[in-house]
This record gives sequence, C-alpha cells and structure tokens, in this order.
Amino acid sequence: MKVEIVSVGSYEKKIQFSVSAEMVKQEIDTYYRDLAKKVRLQGFRPGKAPRKVLEMRYGKQVQTDVANDLIQKGYTQALDENAIAPVSRPKVNSGVFAMGMDFDFTITVEVKPEIVLEHFKGVEVVYPQVEVSEEELASMVDARLANEKRLVPVEDRPIELGDRAIVALTALDGEVEVAKELGTMLSTVGETYYKGLEGELIGMNLNEEKTATVTFAADARNESVKGKELSVTLTVSAIQTEQVPELTDELAEELGYDGGAEGMKMALAARLTSEREELSRNQARANLLQKMIELNEFDVPPGLIDEQLEALLNELRLQEAYRGRDPRTLRYTDAQMADLRSRAQFAAKGGIILEWVANHEDLKVTDEDMDAKYLELADERNQTVEAIRGWFVKEDAVEDLRDRMLEEKTLDWLLEHATLLTQAPAVAEEAAVAEETTSEE
Repeated sequence: MKVEIVSVGSYEKKIQFSVSAEMVKQEIDTYYRDLAKKVRLQGFRPGKAPRKVLEMRYGKQVQTDVANDLIQKGYTQALDENAIAPVSRPKVNSGVFAMGMDFDFTITVEVKPEIVLEHFKGVEVVYPQVEVSEEELASMVDARLANEKRLVPVEDRPIELGDRAIVALTALDGEVEVAKELGTMLSTVGETYYKGLEGELIGMNLNEEKTATVTFAADARNESVKGKELSVTLTVSAIQTEQVPELTDELAEELGYDGGAEGMKMALAARLTSEREELSRNQARANLLQKMIELNEFDVPPGLIDEQLEALLNELRLQEAYRGRDPRTLRYTDAQMADLRSRAQFAAKGGIILEWVANHEDLKVTDEDMDAKYLELADERNQTVEAIRGWFVKEDAVEDLRDRMLEEKTLDWLLEHATLLTQAPAVAEEAAVAEETTSEE
C-alpha cells in the first residue's frame, strides 16, 4: 500500500492511499476463504461452498467489507507511522473498488497547526493590584458576626416583628377547647405550627393577656387549628430577639481566632486578600493568554473549536444539574451560541500556545507535583490522599489532571517572564464591569 501525505493549509493533512490490484485480489481471496468456513449453505457441506456461489450471494457485501477494512488498516497505520493526531473525524473519499483494479482513496484530517511563536517572552500584561479597604474589612467582620446571632431576652418594650415569644394559649371552637399550650415558643416571622397567629403577637407586652379571634392558615402544621377561625387567649411569659454580638477579644477567641479581636480582623483580611490575589492572578493569566493570541496569529481547525465548544456545553449542563435543574431544558440564543463559540476558539488557541511553550521550554509535571496536588485536594475536601488519588485512577482522569496542571505551570512560567503592568483595583473593577457589559450586549 502506497501512502503519500500532503499538507493542505496550516491544519489539514490529506493522506493519499493506493492499493495495488494484486493486494486487492489477495484481500478478497482471503475474505472468501474465511467466509466459506463460516457460512452454512443448503446443499453444501461446511467449507465446501463454491466461490462463485459465495460471490453471487455475498459479492456486494464482500466488496464493501474488504474496502472498509483496507481503509481502516491504512488509516491506522498512516497515523502511527507518521505521528499524526487528528482533532476531528476523518473525511474519506474513495475510488472504485473492484477485482483487477488498483484501489485509491484519500483521507483528509484536521490536526493542530504547527506553530512557532515569535512573541512569548517579555509580553506586556496587565496584572490587577490587590487592595482591601477598611470598609470592606468592616463589612466582612459584620457578616461573620451576623452568623453568630443569639437570642436575648427583651423586657423594656412590646413584641416587634422578628421577635419570638413564649406564650401560654388556649384556642376555643365555640365552647370546645381544640388547643392548649402552657408555654410554647412562637415566632412573629415564619411561624409554621400556629401559622396565622403571628400578627396578634405584635405589640403585646411581657405578662400581658389578650383574647382575639384568629383565622389560622390552611397549611398550619397543628392539625387541630389549621384552616379554622378560633377564639384564642394568649399570655406572654417571655420575649426574645436575635442580636448580633459585639466583637470582643473573648468572642474572637470563642470563634477560633488567635489574638483576640485584632487577630480576627487580621485573619479575615488575610483571607480576603488571598482570595483576591487568586482572582487577580487568574485575571492576569487570562490577560496574558489574550495578548499571546493577539501577538501570534494562526488558524485553528474548526473541529478543535467544535470539541472545545462541546466541552464548554457539557460543563454548563453539569452546572445546571448541580443546581437541581434538568440540563436538557437549556436553550441558547444565536447571540449566546456565538459568544460560546468565541470562548471555545479562545480555549483552542490558548491550548495550542501553551502546548508549544511547554514543549519549547521543556516544562513538565513531575510525580512530586502530582502528589502535592493530591494533598492539596485532600485538604480542601477533607478526605485522605489515597481516596483522592483513587478517585482519579478509577475515573481514568489522572492524565486530564496532569494536563491541566501543565497548563497552569506554563501560564505561571509565562507570567514570570512577562512584563507586568499594574492596574489599580478601581480601574480593574471598572474594566471587568465594562467587559461583562460588552459580552452581554
């Protein structure tokens, strides 16, 4: 079988095959010999059916099968011997297949373009500065304290919306007592057991007694009162309200922060700074990759873009499923699909650039790097390293993880060899908003 490979453009290869008439005959003869051993034809002993009878009954199928077999064998051998890695389904164009004739066919495949980057060191890239203001820190402290709300007694005012009260109550349906509580906690917001009674509590004072006609909600959890209009007598024995505690050294220590109130503020500021530094670094990586794409123009195979687009769509489907929604209901407008395809093209080009840099600079992910990543993931998920490593092995995802880590390592290498342009936080935030608005339009 003769094979000739022709490059068409920057990302397409045309593999031309020519199978001699002699080889075609050998393949057909072999097929018929095997077929004769397998088929059972009435009037003939196993393996003794004449060739002409087999040709009359199976001729068209034999030609199709042998041609397909030659195409598959030739294609696989050409890929292996010439280190061709297709990024899309092959396109086959075959000539006439018949005994006594050469069989010619052509397979066209898309491959990653062979590039040589002219600009990859010293690239100017915007790196947003990180800053945490006093206002932001105060807001973060308030949010943390809000999680520690505590019920405190109220004695100097009547019940207000949001309070809870301990009350004794009696509910009568005419003369029949349908409910009696010597002391139960009721809420003025979100009450479920005696739903419908909340409004009557507002304005009552400690130790006050009150009788009122109450229409209870149809979905009140107390079966005795739900949906009924009853005469209810209430007596308030305690009033409680949720209160956010003040930040003190004692409370900070109780919440697990060393160094009292100041130590808590420093820890929260460090956490916020760390989160923003990670966001800033990721933004700088994206800025760098965008700049690299602009400086090094090359075409990308449509098949590779389609592959990235499908991966992006699958990720969106997974996110939808995690939210408890049916991913099959996802629908995109033409504008949204155009944006997704643009992002897929960016990912395809970025991947090719990072692969070239990694190969050019001999960057690799070592076994030690993998072990450190497993440990990091184990700490994040509160699992053992063995469990994390086992999951990746079971899901056959070890090499995918290694590839992602190599991309990150390559991006970090590029950042280390870039010219960083700092950008004030306010400017960076405005740029991000502007970019988001543009993408929505």
